[in-house]
Amino acid sequence: MTPPEPETPLSSAERQRLEQLERQLVVQFPDLDDALRGKRRRRRPPVPSPELALAAVLAVSLLVAAVLLGGPGLGAAELAAMCVTAVLVFGVPALMRRRAQRATPGAAPSTGSPATPPT
Repeated sequence: MTPPEPETPLSSAERQRLEQLERQLVVQFPDLDDALRGKRRRRRPPVPSPELALAAVLAVSLLVAAVLLGGPGLGAAELAAMCVTAVLVFGVPALMRRRAQRATPGAAPSTGSPATPPT
């Protein structure tokens, strides 16, 4: 089957089918749609700013209370516990997403150089 000439307009059924395929591609691959249209997707922060500010104030107040009530040893232990919690809450999911993107075939271009053909 030969492709239609460029000047040949699409029929209404062909146009509807093409629009349907476009919608399906946009739903399945939103990053591809943005890349083709020249847009950049704005990444949402993992935690909204008001919640992050409230968590920071709470963490600092707990740390000050631990130092005042239990001494520097308890303050250091609580600081270590907060750091471990922050790594688990923020770092591990980000690491898992990065590994999943690397494992997906065709998701990112290879950084290796192509093999040189033997001469």
